Amino acid sequence: MSTTIEYVGGEYFLLRFPYHRHFVRCVRNLARREWDAENKCWHIHVAHLRDIMDLFQFRKEELPPKLWRAYMIYRIRTTRLRVCVGPTFARLEGTGIPVDEIAHKLSYAVPGYQYNPLYIDGRWDGRKSLFDRRQLTFPSGLVERVREVLEAHNIKFEVTEETTPLPSSVTYRKPAFELRDYQRECVKAAVEAKRGILELATGAGKTVVAAHIISKLGLPAIFFVHTRDLLHQTYEFFRDHLCAKVGIVGDGQVHLAPLTVATLQTVGKALDIAFPPMNEEEAQPEEDRTDVSRSKKRLISFVQECPVVFFDECHHIPAESFYSLAMRTSSAVYRFGLSATPYRADKLDLLLEAAVGPKIFRANASSLIDQGYLVPPEIVFLAPPPYHVASSRSPDYATVFHEYVVTNPARNQMIAKEARRLAKQKKSVLILVSQVAHGERLAALLPEAAFAQGNDSAVKRRRIFKKLESKEQLIVIATTLADEGLDVPSLDAVVLASGGKSETKALQRIGRVLRPAPGKKKAHIIDFFDNAPFLKEHSLRRYELYSTEPRFVVKTSGFSL
Repeated sequence: MSTTIEYVGGEYFLLRFPYHRHFVRCVRNLARREWDAENKCWHIHVAHLRDIMDLFQFRKEELPPKLWRAYMIYRIRTTRLRVCVGPTFARLEGTGIPVDEIAHKLSYAVPGYQYNPLYIDGRWDGRKSLFDRRQLTFPSGLVERVREVLEAHNIKFEVTEETTPLPSSVTYRKPAFELRDYQRECVKAAVEAKRGILELATGAGKTVVAAHIISKLGLPAIFFVHTRDLLHQTYEFFRDHLCAKVGIVGDGQVHLAPLTVATLQTVGKALDIAFPPMNEEEAQPEEDRTDVSRSKKRLISFVQECPVVFFDECHHIPAESFYSLAMRTSSAVYRFGLSATPYRADKLDLLLEAAVGPKIFRANASSLIDQGYLVPPEIVFLAPPPYHVASSRSPDYATVFHEYVVTNPARNQMIAKEARRLAKQKKSVLILVSQVAHGERLAALLPEAAFAQGNDSAVKRRRIFKKLESKEQLIVIATTLADEGLDVPSLDAVVLASGGKSETKALQRIGRVLRPAPGKKKAHIIDFFDNAPFLKEHSLRRYELYSTEPRFVVKTSGFSL
């Protein structure tokens, strides 16, 4: 027996379908419906036609034409404006929609718009809208922005969640560890809101919070990460605290389970989403050699049908590849972004909100320092000698960075000196670089240091960082793979050897050293005020950013601003 719809006129239509407890429960929840025991069918009011279409996956073309006409007449005659919200996209139904205002509210300035000929000629305002004027659709994460426009125009409307059949429940162990007060509040806010960004400072326990949300929901879930180190770290955490069998996708493995940890790159490969080289604001994608050919269909189905999705370090989602993947999780009723810094220097925050929803919880570094969950940092800026440019030269950013940062003997000597000074005090030191060539030069100056880079195996990198954690290895040089996800609570000091303009990166890097540990009273951060074209502006930006945190002590050594 197949699901059928019949229409003989009036305001009701007949619905027949094979018995299924979930479908029966959803139909019974409709306000105007009646069971016809004699004819073994349901009488459903045309007001609920859209609900039935969504529940049973009917397309408009499959309906009796007269029924659709009756539905449209009823909608025009009686309904007020409706905002119908699905897992990834929402749509507007009704009349009197302020289309222009909504289109502008859901738009953002395209980076580099001022150089586009269309903008220069006055034929384009330099903005791109995520609102489809023809279909009246937009990403579901932007519902609150649409609500603001409608309320500003005093338009009456109702918001309805489109019915999505949920898969069978999953039994997880309740994590044994106790939640901190703010973590408990965060879990509660997430479960109630169903979607949104959870801003948790580095060291606040993002994975702990995610584990409790997953356990409380009791549904299949996929947890996205963007590095191999985070993949294995999160996999092991969930395996130890939620369930014995956890799926893993990435680093050469494709094993699916109700709870699966996956790299964005591997899933992107299955979905034919390319990951091009990225700028400093985004994490550099690691080379993915995982063969997904044999499991491609199963992997795609799992991603598209999974009802719970997490995006770790979600500030990367606005990049086109990350955003495209997020919008392919078409059944994720529950979707959350986790980040210590859920904003971007390129001002593409709207895409982040579109993919996962607005910010629903915040616990910043200073508040956690006040509560004793993080240690206060002391940030010291050092000033290398200024960069001299011959009058005949006009170097670009890449040249300045190479000459002043990567190959600058005086600056590199300062880095080595500071690392050794801290190590002599038995403090563990992490030196962060953005280029392998820079790390190699520093490793030559610091033969006692270990060097971890992206091309190393995950096993080798974990071994290096375990030695750093136990202080068997006091100095480690690492590329951007250690910017996020590195969990070494005992780490005492970070040297920011590469500077950079990204506010997100700066806070992430400082966060590496704020976690508390026995005997650790404060964290040490060494940064550089680089007096060179481009770099001076970046240094000022970082200094100003640090100064916005009340509990960050910021000093200069040997110079004044």
